[in-house]
Amino acid sequence: MLIALFVSTLFLLSNCNQSESEDTAFLNHLDSVSYVGIQTCASCHPDKYQSFMHTGMGSSFGLATREKSSARFGPEHLVVDSASGLAYYPYWSGEQLYIKEFYLENGDTIHQLDVKVDYIIGSGQHTNSHLYERNGYLFQAPLTFYTQEHYWELPPGFENGNNSRFNRMIDMECMSCHNALPTMHETSSRKFEELPMGIDCERCHGPGELHVNTRARGEGVDVSIEADPTIVNPSRLDWNLQMDLCQRCHLQGLNLLKEGKRFEDFRPGMKLSSVFDVYLPLYQGGNPNFDMANHSDRLQKSKCFIQSNTEGSLKFTCISCHDPHKGITQTANDYYSSVCMQCHQNDVCNGLPEGESMGSANCVSCHMPESSSSDILHVKIHDHYIRKPIHEEEQTKMKKLLGLYAVNNPEPSKEEEIRAYLEYWEKFDKNPFYLNKAEELLKFENYTQLKLKLAYLKEDYSSVIQLAKDIKDLSAWQAYMVGESMLQEGELSAAKVFLQMSYLEDPDLWEVGLRLLKTLNLSEDYVKAELLALELIEKHPLNAELWTEYAVSQLRQSKEAKYAVNQALQLGPLDLKVWELQLNYYGIINESERQKIWAKRILDAYPEHPDVALLKSYL
Repeated sequence: MLIALFVSTLFLLSNCNQSESEDTAFLNHLDSVSYVGIQTCASCHPDKYQSFMHTGMGSSFGLATREKSSARFGPEHLVVDSASGLAYYPYWSGEQLYIKEFYLENGDTIHQLDVKVDYIIGSGQHTNSHLYERNGYLFQAPLTFYTQEHYWELPPGFENGNNSRFNRMIDMECMSCHNALPTMHETSSRKFEELPMGIDCERCHGPGELHVNTRARGEGVDVSIEADPTIVNPSRLDWNLQMDLCQRCHLQGLNLLKEGKRFEDFRPGMKLSSVFDVYLPLYQGGNPNFDMANHSDRLQKSKCFIQSNTEGSLKFTCISCHDPHKGITQTANDYYSSVCMQCHQNDVCNGLPEGESMGSANCVSCHMPESSSSDILHVKIHDHYIRKPIHEEEQTKMKKLLGLYAVNNPEPSKEEEIRAYLEYWEKFDKNPFYLNKAEELLKFENYTQLKLKLAYLKEDYSSVIQLAKDIKDLSAWQAYMVGESMLQEGELSAAKVFLQMSYLEDPDLWEVGLRLLKTLNLSEDYVKAELLALELIEKHPLNAELWTEYAVSQLRQSKEAKYAVNQALQLGPLDLKVWELQLNYYGIINESERQKIWAKRILDAYPEHPDVALLKSYL
């Protein structure tokens, strides 16, 4: 009786404290229930654990060891960024993995940087990407191994002149799909305190503390009769909650968090839309192209999915074909066709070779063809939009952009929709269509904060400053937009105030810190600039821009400046600002020959430089 009362009380508490209570009755949705880790699960479920560790999810993240790496190494694996000329080479030194960056000029190495890799992200079924850690912050290295083609190349997003080198920061949004949930610094979405080694059981079953404690006491329900309320069994979820669980990570688009929510707030069994919505472009007639992790969106366009979940008794979701405890490589190819045959055994397939029956068909090869994803080169995946093969001429008709839609929420608010258009333009695609659509939707609305953002993105800086007067409490990013707008309008002193406000609101926004640092140097407030530079460099020691601005703050103190000037050149050998720094430094210390060398280099590379007359005077 006491046990029943205890469970009932927890159930009532969960309904009182969780906004998602209408979606689920799982007791491990309580914030007080903790995650216990995969090894705890393994102690009672060793069979599931052993098979799961061989899946893509189970091997999604780990230390940079030879065992974890799927890559090939050797002198032939040299990658050159065609846009910058920077070259990269992966190598082992003992048991440590390194990535060497270097630059050749006239056959001589004029730049070399060796960075130790700490983690490998990616199971190796498609890629291994490489991360390094500094002071709790994670950064992506500029080299990925594409396992299907056994090919080293720049990572996705680093191509076509967008090589951020060793400065792309990994945050909670990224890590929360590629790993089990990490422990973050209490005030940060970027600083990691503890990193799990791969996606674990609790990403699909929810936090396990209550379940483990209940079972340890010999208590709990008989799961052959009823659902266990202390842990989520995805196979017992309603089909739409099953889909929400999978598309928490297998739905790639613009993730728009609800107010006050964090990515780690989602727990299995919840509606995904209670935490965030995922927006994708909508094309006329559908879109023949798809991103690497658009499995969920593509599947939901399929006639099989639509009919089964609206008309049929056999519900069709991701786990109809995929056993999360068993990897694709451990699943026989004919298994997937056998799933198709549950509904299509009496159908006739015109694409079968003569003499073959439906029972011997490989349905996937025709109806879910393998092709390259639109966002990651050198990777092929199956399109989960199940349909009859479409011809190339049909695909060309599917290119007209109609707008954005929230895949997991058929009725987003107008405010959320406008935010989506603004952020999609900002983060993914600078197509004017998105800003124009946001402006059209805002025309008769009184969303001052969204109007401010639209004005900022359209570089209407005077309107940003005016609109900010009607916002009582500016967020960190809003304060940044106002500060940047004041800079553009020539209001240097006011800009410093707002940039300082933004940085103090969230000191993890190093981009804001850098802009504030530049502003302090512009206003010749070198003492504050020095202190801020040292604070930022401690967090991001490989950032050339930070070292450049630190050097600027030190130029009048030649001894202190020399080290910073050299560090800036070491980390940013091709950056114009770094070259200008060298020019100024050697002018200050009266080394005219060195100054002449840098003036010539700048003129050769940038003949249209705005200070061309001054540069020529040094020659």
